[in-house]
Amino acid sequence: MKVLAILTAFLCNFSLWETSSSDVPLLTLSELQSKDSILNNDLLIRPFHLEIIPPSSGVQFYRNGIIFLSHSKLEEKIPDRHLSFGSVRTYASLVSDTIPTNRMPFDLKSTTMFPSEATTFSADFNTMYLSLIPDKLRSEKIFRARYTSDGWKIEEKPLEICNENYIYSHPCLSADGSFMLFSSNQSGTVGGLDLWMTRKSDQGWSNPENLGKSINTTGNELFAALDSNNNIYFSSDGHPGKGGYDIFVARYNGSTWDEPHMLPCAINTKDDELAFTINKIESKTAFYTSRSRSGKSRTQLYILDLGQGHSQNENNSLGDYMLAKIDLNTTASKDRSGPAVETPEANKEKVMSEKPVQPAPVAQVRKEATPESDKVSVNPVPQAKKEVTPQTKTEDATSTKEVNKETSPATKPVPATVTSEIIKDEVVYRVQILANTKPVGSQNISVAGKSYKSFEYLYKGGYRTTIGEFSSLAEAVRLQNTCRQNGYKEAFVVAFKNNVRSTDPALFK
Repeated sequence: MKVLAILTAFLCNFSLWETSSSDVPLLTLSELQSKDSILNNDLLIRPFHLEIIPPSSGVQFYRNGIIFLSHSKLEEKIPDRHLSFGSVRTYASLVSDTIPTNRMPFDLKSTTMFPSEATTFSADFNTMYLSLIPDKLRSEKIFRARYTSDGWKIEEKPLEICNENYIYSHPCLSADGSFMLFSSNQSGTVGGLDLWMTRKSDQGWSNPENLGKSINTTGNELFAALDSNNNIYFSSDGHPGKGGYDIFVARYNGSTWDEPHMLPCAINTKDDELAFTINKIESKTAFYTSRSRSGKSRTQLYILDLGQGHSQNENNSLGDYMLAKIDLNTTASKDRSGPAVETPEANKEKVMSEKPVQPAPVAQVRKEATPESDKVSVNPVPQAKKEVTPQTKTEDATSTKEVNKETSPATKPVPATVTSEIIKDEVVYRVQILANTKPVGSQNISVAGKSYKSFEYLYKGGYRTTIGEFSSLAEAVRLQNTCRQNGYKEAFVVAFKNNVRSTDPALFK
């Protein structure tokens, strides 16, 4: 009954998907970035000129290009004034800035249609996993397809992990193929659709494991995507956010995922943000879809990558960049009027109270004509790397107090001569105003006509710039408000205990 209810709700809303991106007003880069001061000249977000056709919600990276659903009008040489748009087929294409180029049919020897973003490929592109609704069943299942001399061939039965009573949607393989994430409402789910993981072995795919209540909520979590470091991106309507569905990221720590954070405000809006996918080969380009929640339903595909502030030769990836920036955005957005501090307890309380469960956009499937061939060239795929958070310490030449640490005192031996100082638990409050992926050092920063010497520290892979040094929270809050009124709209108070960043809620009472 639960499956039927979700599918019935989806079918009622399916007409909302049938829209053209031509109706969407195109935003300038400055308009997109006006909500987030730390993204200027770093993150480029542009509309990508491709219509999103149901049942797809987005696109997927494939070899050195993308795959997507499109009308076959051009291929079939239908006259421009003819009313027919041709059949809907899956195509592969290279990407040239904001348009697809060299479009060609995806080599699938089947009449089955499936959402383009609901696919994932092995590193050698010889195996594909996809979600579709099989014959005689009412809900999506995950299937495996093999690339043969005759093109892609989909196996007749879904993966052994799929129970016919539940939904199994939008699979996502890790870079090394050792595990796969997907959305499901199977037994053990916290909310509507949860994110689950299955591991690959010689015996096949293991029994699915729920990713837990840090990732999953009483709402829906779907459209899982992994970058080359296995950081996970997904859409959720259960975590506190800007609109209905927002895009979140959770850092992979080598064994599991840290607490998720909402992507920057320039990406998430009051509308639904869906189907985020990042290129696992070069990790510098991503796509996502924004779907209007008010008035006439409209969808717009966006492409994002690192902008002029980053050389194409740099090793810094899009995922690293957003994770380095994420602390400033998520913490500042929780409380615009007072001191903001990120605490897991506060986040969990909001998860349980803010949003009701909404039906997830589960894919529909139709049978269409068979595409012919795929000629997109293959690029080698690097092996996945475990992310290691930098452990550094720098000292400002003008002050022996301003010590930049990311590790806690317990991780480094403490000389006996200074032990008595650490026991005192000296607490200092500062106001954080900027974040960068590279160190910028101490600077003189002017706010409201007064000059402050900045203090920089390393936290979660990003270099954070703070100003001020106060012994009381009230003094820091006054400077925070001054900063927000003078161009630093995301400013918030951070606390340091013995020169180490602390998120202890007791320090902010």
